Amino acid sequence: MEIKTPTDQHRKLSTISDGTRLGMSEDSASQFRQRQQQQQTHRRYSFREELFQLFASITAHCYKQLANAERSIWERLFWLLALILEAATLVAIIVSAWGKFTANPLITTLHDTIYPIEHVPFPAISLCNNNRISRTAALRYAETLAQRDTQRRNTSYFLDQIALLGKLYDYDFENLHQMTKFQEFLDLHDVSNATGMYSTLETLAKLSPRCEDMLLRCFWKSIELPCMLRNDMIEVRRTQYGFCCTFNFIGHNEDNEIHPPPYYLDVTGPEMGLVLLLNGSTNDYFYNLFNNIGFNLQIFNPNEVPDITAGGVSEQFIHLGTETFIRVDAITINSEPDVLGYSREKVMMDTVDTVVPPHYLLCTFILGSAALWGSTAPVWNVLAQERQCVFRNELLKYGSVYGRSNCVATCRIRSVLALCECVPFFMSTATNVGSKSVTICNLQHIACLNKYKIKWSTVITDIVQIPGLEKEMEESLLCPDCLPSCSDSKYQITASALPLIPSNRDGFSITAGIGDVRDVSVVRIFFGQPETWMYKQNVAYYWFEIFSNFGGMFGIMAGMSLITLMECVYFVGRQFGLMFMTRSWSAATSQRKQRKPILPLLQ
Repeated sequence: MEIKTPTDQHRKLSTISDGTRLGMSEDSASQFRQRQQQQQTHRRYSFREELFQLFASITAHCYKQLANAERSIWERLFWLLALILEAATLVAIIVSAWGKFTANPLITTLHDTIYPIEHVPFPAISLCNNNRISRTAALRYAETLAQRDTQRRNTSYFLDQIALLGKLYDYDFENLHQMTKFQEFLDLHDVSNATGMYSTLETLAKLSPRCEDMLLRCFWKSIELPCMLRNDMIEVRRTQYGFCCTFNFIGHNEDNEIHPPPYYLDVTGPEMGLVLLLNGSTNDYFYNLFNNIGFNLQIFNPNEVPDITAGGVSEQFIHLGTETFIRVDAITINSEPDVLGYSREKVMMDTVDTVVPPHYLLCTFILGSAALWGSTAPVWNVLAQERQCVFRNELLKYGSVYGRSNCVATCRIRSVLALCECVPFFMSTATNVGSKSVTICNLQHIACLNKYKIKWSTVITDIVQIPGLEKEMEESLLCPDCLPSCSDSKYQITASALPLIPSNRDGFSITAGIGDVRDVSVVRIFFGQPETWMYKQNVAYYWFEIFSNFGGMFGIMAGMSLITLMECVYFVGRQFGLMFMTRSWSAATSQRKQRKPILPLLQ
């Protein structure tokens, strides 16, 4: 007979009891073990343990002092305040550095001091007679109107009325009632054959002095060329002074045609540029725009329309009986393609409820105190990086190539159309409006044009709040899209004039055959030197330079690196994962509590 010890009996009973429990409900036992593992997991991954573990193992400096059990609570608070102060100092430095970078993202440097002048296009020339209405043409037009008048008024009467058309140049008016009556007469008796309506453009084109009469001789590189033959040197184009004789002005003309590439000059000197012999025709003066006798010469970029308010136009007055030497010096600015990565204009971005800089403040505040998890940085404005210029191949709606003057002209036309419902005759609508069906301003629009004359002559691209100048800002023409060109050629002139005397030489002379030189002028436009300066505009800092600068600040101030950033990201992601697991475990626990208990089969 076998005698069993109490220990063996207890082990047997325990085995039977465990086996009985497993046999009774294997599912319940499995759930019980899973619940125990979840409880152990929940206890293992507590936030406090995770936080102190990160403190002890993070690669950044001084954080392990917060997790050192040998430190007192006062020492830990000291290190926490030191870390917060260091974080605030680093943020101030980063914000200051970023503000300076965004304020000046581009840099312009002198790239070449001997840039060949043959690579710079010769400037465009616009020559306008101060007499805007020819007396001969006005007399011919007055005779035509007198023949069509049913009241049989004489030619002298209509000659006085034609002088009112000169007000369409300067928007000045003295007798508005007289202008209105004369315009009503023109609408009835001077109808265009093409449109069946009166055309101010056609009338003033007929009354303007002819370039064929103004230009006696034209020379280019000491070679005499025909001045006004079709597709030759000089043509009639509309400018802000009306119909003028222009040279080397490419782009769109009245027929919306594209001109050939501009002229280039590879030699220098007064004899090798553009030389013009001008006829003053003082006996043909009828409406003098500047109350002076002579010519107005404008020098500007060949790709842009001459617009004084937009800048980039140099003016020179040409007196009769003189020989004027105009030396042109060019400066070229080229922009690198990397500049395209910046925005053309200023853009404001408001950052609200974000921690800045995110890769440092977020980690610092999390490590410093759990209470800072919900805190946010104050609201502040960040200036987006801007280049404040436009490339030639951008914004082609202003012409074949972009130009600041073209943009300003378009902006002004839109303003005139909106305020006076017409377009002045000297403003080309080929590229600005896109339609030739617009109304050309006539004498009935003079009052409206005079009212806003100052507004259209003052152009701004940005609204600046200056105390005391609020009214001036409101009365200016706002053209925010009209930024300077990123790649451009700037022209500066130096003029000198000498009295013109008759030439007695038997050889070549530009004034040969002219006995009285008091009514003529000679103009010489030339490059002053064979080389010029070329500036290059480029980004001030590339991305790797900014990355290096900011990385150095983080390393010196906080001893942080990309590894520290990855540790912070891993810690935050881990906490979110634990929060999700905790919520799932809580939901499962609540569901089990709602179930009915399973009665054991065996006690």
